[in-house]
Amino acid sequence: MTRLPRALTAHDVFTPGAFPEHTYVAREDEDLEAKLRFALKTRGQIVSLSGPSKSGKTVLVEKVVGKEHLVPVVGAGIRDAEQIWSRALDVLAVPADVTETTGVEARTAYRAGGSASGSVAIVRADASASVEHRASKTATEATRQLRRGLEQVIEQIAGTDDVLLVDDFHYMPRDVQAEVAKQLKEAARRDVKIVTAQVPHRADDVVRANPELRGRVTAIDVGYWPAADLVRIAEAGFSALDVEISPASAKALAEEAAGSPQLMQALCLYACFVMGTTERQPKRVARRLERAELEKVCRLTATVCDFRSLVDVLDPGPRARGVERKTYRFTDGTTGDVYRAVLKAIAGEPRALSFSYEDLSARVRAMADGESPPGSSLFAACAHMHKLALDHLPNVRVLEWDDTQHVLDIPDPYFLFYLRWSDRLRQGDEG
Repeated sequence: MTRLPRALTAHDVFTPGAFPEHTYVAREDEDLEAKLRFALKTRGQIVSLSGPSKSGKTVLVEKVVGKEHLVPVVGAGIRDAEQIWSRALDVLAVPADVTETTGVEARTAYRAGGSASGSVAIVRADASASVEHRASKTATEATRQLRRGLEQVIEQIAGTDDVLLVDDFHYMPRDVQAEVAKQLKEAARRDVKIVTAQVPHRADDVVRANPELRGRVTAIDVGYWPAADLVRIAEAGFSALDVEISPASAKALAEEAAGSPQLMQALCLYACFVMGTTERQPKRVARRLERAELEKVCRLTATVCDFRSLVDVLDPGPRARGVERKTYRFTDGTTGDVYRAVLKAIAGEPRALSFSYEDLSARVRAMADGESPPGSSLFAACAHMHKLALDHLPNVRVLEWDDTQHVLDIPDPYFLFYLRWSDRLRQGDEG
């Protein structure tokens, strides 16, 4: 029976967690692909790729290198340098150990009329005969060879088009980074192509781990995406499904994505669900998202941006010691203390990933229904929230307060999106 080709679906086109085959967009103003390609051709250099969470660092490497030539290793969970090479050899499908068998021939000689011990057959002949007979058998010797870590990885991929990608380098403990950096230097010296990926505030971790790498590391920054490039993801994907999305709808989705191509992919996928265009259309159709539909898309997308446990820590703030916190009323009818006020201000309009103290204070005042938290209270709340976030997620930067510049940053667009579109901040203080 001949099978008809399967229809292209929205899940084929919009892929938040996989390589975007139908929706890859090269950022027009950055030329990142050319920079990475050139850097990889420079022998002895390590490429340090830095960018915010979900900004497309891994996708960029896969696009330039090709999936078949990528050897990805994740820094999370690495407790010693040897694990890096063990994981790389796993990707390269190198067995954990190999047993080699060699044959050793054993010979037995005897004369006619006599007998031989062992398993060799007895041969009988005329008594006057003096012919010597020989027989042999083969024994085996087994030798077990274990993996050889760095040396074996170098043997496998040095001088080839394969690229070792050490993703989330910053997740490794500092002492482990130092040893890994030494070994990466040796691998690069021997013609292994290497890319490390990390978030911006840890962009120099490789050099800090081994100062001798200074001058041997090419830094490439992958920043937040401008809305215009995110719109191109929507245009390419919906076009592949024979859907002409309205410019206003594509722009609205791009603005909610807050600079993250991965979040944009998720928003477009759920937009297909809401608009009923989850498969390629029989003929080209025009679609637009009404306001109510856009809100539905965002609430559905919030289900893949779950930061509930962190908000459960930030919302009540640190434990109060004998003093009950003041409760404020907000214009949306909810109430809460200064910590909830800060979270609601972050989630407000216009969308932003960085807030000066003046901006944050103005937002809090605007949403207060009556009295609002004083400036000293806001300062203290931001500092405490920074520490709480760091304690809860020590390897991830989600909320940061700069106590010298008085700036509150949200490095992860998914966290901003969760605050804006989940129901968590509409619930009582008990969560």
